[in-house]
Amino acid sequence: MTILTFITGIKPDNSEKFPRLASAVEFVAGMEEPCLTAVSQYLEDSEDKVDQQLAAHIQAFENLSFAHLIFGDGTNRDIELDTAVNIIQIQHLDMPDIQKDPKDYTLQENLSVSMLMSLSSFARKFFQKDPTKFKIVLLDEAWAIMGTSQGRELARKLVREGRALNSAVYFATQSASDLGDETFKNNIGMKFSFRNTDSKEISSILDFFGLPDNEENHAIVTNLETGQCLFQDIQGRTGVVTMDVVFKDLYDAFDTRPNARKNYRKSNDDEKQEVNATFVEEGGEKINVGVS
Repeated sequence: MTILTFITGIKPDNSEKFPRLASAVEFVAGMEEPCLTAVSQYLEDSEDKVDQQLAAHIQAFENLSFAHLIFGDGTNRDIELDTAVNIIQIQHLDMPDIQKDPKDYTLQENLSVSMLMSLSSFARKFFQKDPTKFKIVLLDEAWAIMGTSQGRELARKLVREGRALNSAVYFATQSASDLGDETFKNNIGMKFSFRNTDSKEISSILDFFGLPDNEENHAIVTNLETGQCLFQDIQGRTGVVTMDVVFKDLYDAFDTRPNARKNYRKSNDDEKQEVNATFVEEGGEKINVGVS
């Protein structure tokens, strides 16, 4: 209901359209396979003119590029709360500027924010699962989310609820300034900042860490090596740490550099050739001479 009222702009005080939309949502919610597409179909099948106008309004969004991620047919079950890891990748989101009035949002911006609402609902339900298990929501390229008022509200809710539900939120972004105001930054427990050479950005990082903005600290951030970062724990203790990649397969799996996939495949092919080369013929029998 929240998503539909947002994209259509229908407010609760709209005595003509809001009750009809609410009635359609209530009916579809009682179906065996409820979904947003069924709401527009239900309204379209009605002989009432207002219902048909509502259906046409909703269907205008269904034809946009990534709308199928919201408007399913009720049978898609790719994302499950009980799955150990869920990776949701969204391309072509057109997020509105944080200062932009929602009344001026384009169709793409409306749908993008609606997608954010859907992800917010999923993340919060995920947090509410078994409280005895520690859960993590990682928001990569968080600037895209934090750059909207709806995204910042989502982040605040996740941070607040996470602490009470044995869960954590990880924000990965390009700039400390992406994280918004000081109130929000103060709720972030552990901080990691990797090498940066931009003086203005380093000053922002040092402010985020609560460290003196001086030449010595600038030099520390500038001279961090690959795999090193400035780290601050929940007690406020700060130092340089080096990441030790224990499992290379995980490193390769999450490597997002442009040539990573091609290099990974080449590495696998080389390993296969090396393994094959370790089998030699001896007395007509193949013997493993060094594969562990």
